[in-house]
Amino acid sequence: MNIRSQIKKFLNTIFSNWLSGTGFIIILIFIVIAVLYEILGTRIVPYNPYQINLLQANMPPSSTHWFGTDDLGRDIFSRVIAALPIDLGISLLIVFVSSFIGLVLGIVAGYFRGALEEVIMRLTDLFLAFPPIIMSMAIAATLGPSLLNAAISVIFVWWPPYVRLVRGNTLQVASQDFIAISRVLNTPFRKILFKGVLPNIITPLLIYATMDVGTAMLTLSTLGFLGIGIPINTPELGLMSSILTTTFYTYPYEGLIPAAFIFLIVLGFSLTGEYWKFRTVMKHLQDHIRDSSGRL
Repeated sequence: MNIRSQIKKFLNTIFSNWLSGTGFIIILIFIVIAVLYEILGTRIVPYNPYQINLLQANMPPSSTHWFGTDDLGRDIFSRVIAALPIDLGISLLIVFVSSFIGLVLGIVAGYFRGALEEVIMRLTDLFLAFPPIIMSMAIAATLGPSLLNAAISVIFVWWPPYVRLVRGNTLQVASQDFIAISRVLNTPFRKILFKGVLPNIITPLLIYATMDVGTAMLTLSTLGFLGIGIPINTPELGLMSSILTTTFYTYPYEGLIPAAFIFLIVLGFSLTGEYWKFRTVMKHLQDHIRDSSGRL
């Protein structure tokens, strides 16, 4: 099956349900805007998102400033567009790195077992014992304000659920007869990994990762809202929403508009991920019913 056929099959599956289709379109729109801003920069926004103009501070939404201006006179629409590559990029980076760490450690723990598994799982349990947001705040405050430090602070506490997920699925796959036969035949581990283990555990990992991007973005936005880890002048949606603490009763649009974008992006990932989760559960249920009918 070539790449074009795989893409067509993926799109047909996504748009077979209106919820997942809506979520995917939402994600795609924001990703396209973020990529365009990264390529073209301030040329696609009406104003420089970093430029301060106190003479135009706290202006309401109008034809000149579609989303209004903030307390420093910066155009909110331009800053929201500039924030998309930051929020989406860091959130995707967090999930990618965390899922890779979880994939490696989970496979090692689930396939090789023994003392190595005990060390990995006890370390995982240790990290899971602390609330992720509290630990992220402490690390971000220690490292100082920087987008890289903010990403590191979240990644540091984000990988343990992936380890448990991958280990559980690896244990199921490793107990199958075809893995046992491969071991008896002295099949190289690399071949067992790429042809036997990975194809059977990658789907639940991708489903969890898709849903987790929204959660990672909420955590990153929380750090920004609390003023931890994100540099002050950075156009970041959580940091922009934090102005609600001082302007909610006077200029609520300044914080509610960035918060609405956070909601839409998280909603898009959640709708897409939830549908994939539903499809997987239904497939496992159908397989179980089919196996039960065969035994009867």
